[in-house]
Amino acid sequence: MAEPGATVLVVDDHPIVRRGLAALLQVEPWAGRVVEAATVRAAHELAVTERPDVVVLDLGLPDGDGLELLPRLRRAVPGCAVLVLTMTNDDAMVRACLDAGANGYVLKETEPTAIVRSVRAVLDGGLVLGPAVAAGALSRTGPALPPRLAQLDPTELRILGWVGQGANNAQIARALEVTEKTVRNRLSAILPRIGAADRVQAVLIAREAGLHQSVPPLR
Repeated sequence: MAEPGATVLVVDDHPIVRRGLAALLQVEPWAGRVVEAATVRAAHELAVTERPDVVVLDLGLPDGDGLELLPRLRRAVPGCAVLVLTMTNDDAMVRACLDAGANGYVLKETEPTAIVRSVRAVLDGGLVLGPAVAAGALSRTGPALPPRLAQLDPTELRILGWVGQGANNAQIARALEVTEKTVRNRLSAILPRIGAADRVQAVLIAREAGLHQSVPPLR
């Protein structure tokens, strides 16, 4: 779970949207410093200086593309989570953002309280797709999750997705910013719930469900 005092970077060129979301986040008990940027350049500079724990990112910015900024944010602050908040409802763009390292994709038409919950969810290690975009985006990665996987929470699905990519516990721990022991414990709890006798079977189950394509690759 997120620790109190998380730093949030809100990137949007519309002042009302940016300041309104910042105001909502500032009253959350888990949020600490909330900083704002209206351009790609300012967002990158603030990422370097403020080291945000989570970034809320619009795609349409006056001096560039939020999708292109996404991997730059990842390189600048490897441990930060990124929630894309946009008006663009396009399955291909959702997939492109997830492939570039986004932890979530939500439309601006979403209720403000749900947007705040989404920010908290990605900060806690979850994968969030807004209700208006989830069905179309996920349909491109394969069929709906089977019942044995649908019972897993977002963090467990991410862990299983990385296992499906062949990532080791150390790599997963770094991505989630937890200890290797925590990853081992969570994976040990996941295996019997999905009917896997060992890690090899977990890899096969994850790949069959397409989970390995739903998380960014680890190094």
